[in-house]
Amino acid sequence: MVPEPFDHLPPDLLAGFVDCLWRMDRDGIVTAGGPIASHAADASAWAGRRFVECVEPQDRHRAERLWSEAVVGQGPVEGSLRLAADGGRDLFRLRLVPVTNGGWHGIGRRVSQDDLQAEAHRRLIETIDDGFCTLELIPGADGQPVDYRFLSVNPAFERQSGLADAAGRTALELVPELPQEWLKIYGRIARSGEAERFEEEQKSPHRFYEVYATPFDRSGLGRIAVLFRDILPRRKAEERLSTSERRLTTLVQGMPQLVWRASAAGRWTWASPQWAAYTGQAMVEASGFGWLKAVHPDDRQRVVTAWREAGARGEFRAEIRIRGVEEGAERWFQARALPVLDERGKVVEWIGTSTDVDEMHQLRGRQDVLLAELQHRTRNLLGVVTSVAERTARNAASLEDFLPRLRERLLALSRINGLLSQLDRGQRVTFDSLIRAELEARGFLDPDGDARVLLDGPDGVRLRSASVQTFALAIHELATNAVKYGALSQDEGRLAVHWRLCEADSGLRRLVVDWIESGPERPVAPPPLPGGGYGRELIEKALPYQLKARTTYEIGPGGVRCTIDLPVD
Repeated sequence: MVPEPFDHLPPDLLAGFVDCLWRMDRDGIVTAGGPIASHAADASAWAGRRFVECVEPQDRHRAERLWSEAVVGQGPVEGSLRLAADGGRDLFRLRLVPVTNGGWHGIGRRVSQDDLQAEAHRRLIETIDDGFCTLELIPGADGQPVDYRFLSVNPAFERQSGLADAAGRTALELVPELPQEWLKIYGRIARSGEAERFEEEQKSPHRFYEVYATPFDRSGLGRIAVLFRDILPRRKAEERLSTSERRLTTLVQGMPQLVWRASAAGRWTWASPQWAAYTGQAMVEASGFGWLKAVHPDDRQRVVTAWREAGARGEFRAEIRIRGVEEGAERWFQARALPVLDERGKVVEWIGTSTDVDEMHQLRGRQDVLLAELQHRTRNLLGVVTSVAERTARNAASLEDFLPRLRERLLALSRINGLLSQLDRGQRVTFDSLIRAELEARGFLDPDGDARVLLDGPDGVRLRSASVQTFALAIHELATNAVKYGALSQDEGRLAVHWRLCEADSGLRRLVVDWIESGPERPVAPPPLPGGGYGRELIEKALPYQLKARTTYEIGPGGVRCTIDLPVD
């Protein structure tokens, strides 16, 4: 095909503006033109070929799409393709435009490396989430900026600033309450020619900006490019987090537990102030495995083993003794920790507490003692019931006489347990009520009995709540022994109980009780267990240890002589 000539256009007119110029028919066949002659290409090189065949093979699918878009839309289209021009494979920016006769005109301009970089920058600015704008300062009479005009903005500008249709308008037009600090900063940047980063709050609309501003025009027109983002949501989140952390810190510091954080295998990374207050260990001392120094040596291996098993169990738990900073202070603690997991379920760290359970351990010990005592008292109680039943039967004239008396004495026996239960209601037990309840339960203070018991002492001597139970057990043992083996086991035996209040050198009052049995030689009692019977061990060991009492215990021919001297204040 012979190319159709264009009207002569001087090459100097097109140079720098157009590198390709051609005409196509409605089917996309080139009928005239091609690369500009000034570029030493044959003008007829493209004639008779489809437009897409003048494109480098790797871009022809894009050329087909561009041509289809033009035909369907019957309007101008633009695109970037690699053309076979000047024997090279440069990238051209193309524009296809329909003409009145049904054909098409095409023009192309070679894209330089600078153009490519500028395009990449443009696309970057168009796609980033940060707001971007260029602005020009508006100086006042004194040369200082009094306002600025937005020259261009990116799509994210409105989202970040809340300002719509900003391009071409001034800042004061959009934000009448524009902070003057903005003008000062931008003026300083324009004068110095140096970029700056800063943060600035805007009241209306309320925003808090993180800004990077740099001059981009050295012509002296005060043009500045600004990249910014609204960090108000982030600052609010940081404030909420800071508030939450302060609350959490206050909560942790107010907890009675010792709180700590650890990495794998129990290496501590942080401990709350309570740990330092109790153990005397500073954080630098407790970090790593230093905290183990505060653990009782007998418990260290157990806690190390518990850490080894924590990963598989998903929990760390151990009961250990921790030494306090005070000399001799050592208490039981329950240490427990749970893992903190990341989004993949991997353990990041462990957060744990050590809770003081020393009183619970003491209660467990007391429960063991009480269980043993319950078993012992049950055996004694059965013996007392048997003795009461036999004594009542000997003195009863008939079965009708026996049953009421037995019932009354069994009820009296239960009263001593009811007397002790008053502690749960916050009441204080007096010694006279305690000794009377114990002896009445055995029938020796009964009006119909044979009055072989002498009680001599003041009424209303209130016993310390902490001492009543143990003291009552001692009185119970003395009475039980007297009934089963001592003076009260025979008709000729006698019992005298004298008590009095004395004032010690310290000024505190003490109760002195003398238990004196007398009568004929008593029958041989069963041999005691090694170390003495329970009652004697209770009087000679438990009372001095638990109640700070002074005791004596002697067994004579007529029975037991015992003195108990204990504090009541």
